[in-house]
Amino acid sequence: MNKTEFENALMSTIVEYISDQIVLRYMDACKQAVVLFSGALIGYQDAVPALNELKKDGWKLTAVLSKAAGEVLTKERISSDIDPDAIYVEGAPVDGRQIIDSHQFVIIPELTINTAAKVANCISDNLLTNMISRAMATGKPIVAAIDGCCPDNQVRAKLGFKVTDAYKARMRRNLEDLRDYGIVLTVNANLCHKVNKVYESSFNFPRPGADKEPVKEVKSGSSCNLAMQVMPAGTSIRLDKKVIGRIDIAQNFNFGTITVRRDAIVTGLARDEAAKRGVKIVKE
Repeated sequence: MNKTEFENALMSTIVEYISDQIVLRYMDACKQAVVLFSGALIGYQDAVPALNELKKDGWKLTAVLSKAAGEVLTKERISSDIDPDAIYVEGAPVDGRQIIDSHQFVIIPELTINTAAKVANCISDNLLTNMISRAMATGKPIVAAIDGCCPDNQVRAKLGFKVTDAYKARMRRNLEDLRDYGIVLTVNANLCHKVNKVYESSFNFPRPGADKEPVKEVKSGSSCNLAMQVMPAGTSIRLDKKVIGRIDIAQNFNFGTITVRRDAIVTGLARDEAAKRGVKIVKE
């Protein structure tokens, strides 16, 4: 490596480090989510640790309870289990529109059959459905856990859920409609992972150090495949660049192998990123 190549590699590393720190600070500052509780009990026990894990990751959570959630889960239980930064219950004065507009993200940890059906059919007749409608209209990312509304959930079957196949098919179509509307579906056991993934992908740049692990199927009593979205595996790609930086690896991590020129300079941050993501860098 000659002096010019060394200086270029050093400058690239410095610029990457500074830009990474700016990205991290900006993304962390935007971690503000509205958590909408619609009243389902199925999946709630998995939702609690997932939401607390998000708080550990730096998320600020504002909880909003529907009237049913206020009666079934109660404000006191939510406060005790999750300790959100703020909590509102339908029936008290609540400006749902303002809450949505002042937050970056919407999480629905235990979507009910009723709320899923209303949103699927564009019905906004209560606080939560109005807030979900507002979030979709303003392009806010929404992640919803379907444990409480999936007709194939084994827990529901054990509770005596014996509707006809046609009724179950309609419930599945409702979930398909939600997904088509842009709502990301998951299960509560994967909620923390999915929220962070969707949040990172909502930016035009990859988060430094983000891993490439797919969402693994969790045996949570639900056989709904709508919530399981596994990232496609790639093969290889060739980058015809003189200097290979961290961003180059992060933007092409779906490829298991990245081939570079024989004379390419691979920065230390790029090698670290490749190691984190399990990417192999091969020089021609």
